[in-house]
Amino acid sequence: MSRLKKAARIALYAAAGTVALTGLGLAGGYLWLRGSLPAYSGTLSAPGLKARIEIVRDAQAVPHIFASNREDAFYGLGWVHAQDRLWQLEMTRRAGQARIAEAVGEDGLATDQLVAALDLDRVARETDARNDPATRAAIRAYVAGINAAIDARSGPLPPEFLLLGLVPGHWSEADVNRLGGLAALGFGDWREELLRARIATRIDCARLRDLYARADEPGPVTYPGAAAQDAKPADSCGAVALRGKAASAIPDLPFGRASPASNSWAIAGSRTAGGSPMLANDPHGPLGAPADYYPARLVWPGSEIVGASRPGSPAIASGRNRDIAWGVTDMMADQADLFVERLDPADANRYLTPDGPRPFATRRVTIPVKGAAARQVTLRYTRHGIVISDIDADAAQLLKEQIGGGHVIALAGLDFPGGNPLVKAFLGMAEARDWNGFQAAARDFGLQHNFAFAARDGTIGMLSAGHLPVRGGDGFLPAPGWDARFDWKGFLEPAQWPFVRDPAAGYAANGNNRLVSGQGGAIDSAAFEPGWRAARITARLAAMPRANLESVKRLQTDIVSAEVAALRPVLEASRPATPGGQQARAMLLKWDGAMAPDRPEPLIWAAWQRAMGLRLIGPALGPLAQSWLAENRPRFKRLLRPGSPWCGDCRALAAQALDEAVDGLNKQIGGTMESWRWGRLHQARFDHEIFAHVPLIAGLVAIRVPAGGDAVTVNAGQGALWSDDPWSDVYGPRYRQIIDLGAPEKSLFMIAPGVSGNPLSPWFGHLAGRWSQGGYFTLTGDAATLRAEGVGNMIIDPRR
Repeated sequence: MSRLKKAARIALYAAAGTVALTGLGLAGGYLWLRGSLPAYSGTLSAPGLKARIEIVRDAQAVPHIFASNREDAFYGLGWVHAQDRLWQLEMTRRAGQARIAEAVGEDGLATDQLVAALDLDRVARETDARNDPATRAAIRAYVAGINAAIDARSGPLPPEFLLLGLVPGHWSEADVNRLGGLAALGFGDWREELLRARIATRIDCARLRDLYARADEPGPVTYPGAAAQDAKPADSCGAVALRGKAASAIPDLPFGRASPASNSWAIAGSRTAGGSPMLANDPHGPLGAPADYYPARLVWPGSEIVGASRPGSPAIASGRNRDIAWGVTDMMADQADLFVERLDPADANRYLTPDGPRPFATRRVTIPVKGAAARQVTLRYTRHGIVISDIDADAAQLLKEQIGGGHVIALAGLDFPGGNPLVKAFLGMAEARDWNGFQAAARDFGLQHNFAFAARDGTIGMLSAGHLPVRGGDGFLPAPGWDARFDWKGFLEPAQWPFVRDPAAGYAANGNNRLVSGQGGAIDSAAFEPGWRAARITARLAAMPRANLESVKRLQTDIVSAEVAALRPVLEASRPATPGGQQARAMLLKWDGAMAPDRPEPLIWAAWQRAMGLRLIGPALGPLAQSWLAENRPRFKRLLRPGSPWCGDCRALAAQALDEAVDGLNKQIGGTMESWRWGRLHQARFDHEIFAHVPLIAGLVAIRVPAGGDAVTVNAGQGALWSDDPWSDVYGPRYRQIIDLGAPEKSLFMIAPGVSGNPLSPWFGHLAGRWSQGGYFTLTGDAATLRAEGVGNMIIDPRR
């Protein structure tokens, strides 16, 4: 979705114009635009309801929806999504329909072509066929709520609509069902696979694999009791002849998926102070304003669901009901692969397969474009999937520069034959009452997540679920499409998904680390995190015999880097040449590894890693180094090992990097080393996807708060360390929850930076400071109590 954001902001420069920007600066215009804020209080009637609902906004403006039946509760969720996240909804709907270019112009074409190739109308139809009546009813009510809230609006639209000259469209049930296919674009490492193919022309395969997750990497696994995988996939290294021609001329790839980082754990009642299970989850992602999550509480007779929703869907991705709690982390599996297809020399309309030539399947689509004629696009498909080199500039460039004519590149794994009933799966899990019900609902899950689980009956567990290909190859590099050895053999059956129930340790945890030991198999990938967060979590849980809300809060906001202790031998062996480098080494060796915002050591540590990364990766990858570092972190413990091919004298490299880091910080901030502060430069940056890039307005909507942590701490604060802005925190836990099933009303939540997506709202960035300081709030209370303490109370009656 980063391309979508890029397209939107580029188009905005042209669309806004001087007149619009000037108008926004006028006081009268500001007061008029304030009219775009929704009413949180009042009484009105609307179509589509069965009975009256009450939406009470608590002190944080989080909605508590009180309904007399299940469908009306989801109607209320659609209503509040449309109130607070109207622009988010509009762009999501357009993305699923491949109509971004219609809103922003030609800069949206690349996104639309890729989405059009997914044929999401088919995915939506097939998804609806798999949905059960309860899911269809929830979707129908949710969509009715969105549309009713849009129709009930008065006054100007939110500023994004005015600047781009758009009006929000109505949602349909198909729009919701398209999202299961659209979400697949965020999973699978096919863009990283493109980059690996470029790098493979510069270094050998052994060194290339050094840069990614390997089975021999030390660290915890999520399912230590699971049998080691023994699959022996065909090695993709060298399977397709890649030539090193003009590698330096290929532009940087605009990858959209930063390194995932999320944590979740469940603790058995035998290890908690209250004797009931607890569950914690903090899914991470790009920090933006607004966040992609939206907290809400839905209450109807006999039921309550509390947690993180996603605008565009009635599903609750992470949260609790009255009997269970659940949380999500990225499974780090690879759901997509690239195949190089060889054209038939006798007929370029065919490609070669193990069974002989086969014609391309084709579809013709029309993509509307703002300010230009609609584009007619012919999409081609092979037996593996979309011919991605026809529609994606990066794939086309790789084909041209490193593979050569007579070939195309196909992308497998994004087609979802039979649909992808994500809403059915999420709703089934959210309404489950026990482990068996939760596990049964997860069988419909078509992306790839780990689900931590805890139940009031005492059960805890972890389940990994997803639409995971059983490969013939390893998926590491593009494979030859004409060679049957690399073909997919189907998909992993739900009965084969790894899980643990009531583990002997008394807890189950995941921090995007490796799931089981061994290599190969459907759940192996090159994307697993090194395990520093998982190691810290499991060590703290093991030392926490009587967990409570406070101790779990301390763990969820923990900023000690386990990587510091692991790299201490490298630091001890280094001998910096400069007095500054020597002083920094001494300070780091006394340091406990806490990436605290009020300390100088974290800043020195980060600058040292930045300098080491450039020295290790730069010479080997050359012009591709920045592309790789933009999406990856060097695995320093591995790359700096004795005898490493990455540095002839690793001790000298580490010392030189420390000297360089200190020199750079001296030039940037000056003063004494003791006066440096991590939080001065390491600030969480919540940028609006459009207004942050508009002159004059950007400063008015900027949200910046000091932040601790780094990319490998439990409380992650990841920056683009090798970019021109290395210190800002741009990726982290925008949502947090800690649930105590013994006292669910005391459970804790946090969203950052705020509830509303409208920059003019007082609820746009109101929680950012509290979030950065490790604060939380509760989501509980009856309607009367909430009315007295909250900021809004709306009654919606059915229109007769």
